[in-house]
Amino acid sequence: MNGFSSTWLLLLLMALTTVGTGLRVPKHAWDSHIHIIEPDRYPLDPNRDYTPKPATRQHAAEFEASHGIDHAVVVLPSVYATNNTVLLDALRSFNGSYVGVCVLDIDEQVDNKTLQTFHQAGVRGIRVNYGNTGTDSQITADVVKAASIARVHDWVLQLWLPISAYKALQPVIPTLGVRVVADHYGHAMVGSRTNDPRNTVDPFTIPGFREVIDLVRNRHLFVKISAPYQNSKQEPLYSDLRVVAETLMLNGPEMVVFGSDWPHTSSKEGNGPGGPLVPQDYRDIDDEAILKQTLEWAGSQAQVQRLFVDNPRRLWGWTDVHS
Repeated sequence: MNGFSSTWLLLLLMALTTVGTGLRVPKHAWDSHIHIIEPDRYPLDPNRDYTPKPATRQHAAEFEASHGIDHAVVVLPSVYATNNTVLLDALRSFNGSYVGVCVLDIDEQVDNKTLQTFHQAGVRGIRVNYGNTGTDSQITADVVKAASIARVHDWVLQLWLPISAYKALQPVIPTLGVRVVADHYGHAMVGSRTNDPRNTVDPFTIPGFREVIDLVRNRHLFVKISAPYQNSKQEPLYSDLRVVAETLMLNGPEMVVFGSDWPHTSSKEGNGPGGPLVPQDYRDIDDEAILKQTLEWAGSQAQVQRLFVDNPRRLWGWTDVHS
C-alpha cells in the first residue's frame, strides 16, 4: 500500500471513531438527483433499454417533503433519450424551487434560442451518460463538446462515466471552464460489485479513484453521494460504500452533494423475460434508512450542512440564501 493511500485510510479510521449523533437534515436542503417519469403524458423513447413505471412530479414533491427537503435536481432519465419535454414541463410546475439537468444530442448544433428556453424553464446542467461503457477518446471528446454547451449559460456538466475514464479526464476537467459533477460516487464500484475486497478496504485500488480524489481535493470536481446500488450489491443499505463516501468527504468536504436517485429505476438490470418494453418495478429501497446512514457518514452537523445545503447551492448556482 502506498503512502498516499495509507495516509487517507488512517484519517478515515480516525473519522469513524468520531461520528456524531443526533444529526438531521437541515433547512433548505437539496436532493441533487431525482427523475420524473410520466409515460402517459410524455411517451418514452421507442428504443429504450428498459421501461419504468410512472413517477410523477406530484410523487416527487411528496417524497422530498416527507424527508424535509425543499429543493431537488430533476435529471432527464435515459428512457427519454434527448426529448426533454417532460423535464421542462415539470420544472415549470415547480415554480423555480427545483432545477433540471437536460440531455442533448451534442453531435448536432444546438441553437441559442433552445438553450435560452431551457434555461428559463430552470435547466442548470447538461449530462453526459456513458454508464460503465465507452472509450477514453470517445468520452473525452463528448465531455469537451458538452462543456462548450454548458458554458453558454454557466450550466453544470454532469458526468456518469466509468471511473477509469477520470485517468484521461484528470488534466482535461480543470480546463473546461464549467462546474463539473460526477454522478453516483464517481462510479467507484466496491468489492460486492467487483468481487475484489480491496476495493472496499482501500478504494485507491480502483483504477481512476486516485484521479477523482485529486480533482476533488483541488476543487475541480463535485461528486454525488447517490444511488449506492449502482456501485454495491450489499443490500439493503450498501454500507460497504462507507469508505468511498468518507474518503470523498475527507478530501473534499466542500465538493460533495447528496442525491437520492428517486424513484430508483432498475435500468436494464431489472428487465424480465418480457424484455425492455415491459414496465418494471422500481428497486425496493429504504430511503429513510439510507438518508440516516448518509448523515452518519457525514460525521458532523457542519458537514451535513455542506452536503445538503452549502455545496449544492454553489454547484447549481442557487443565490437565494433564504430558501
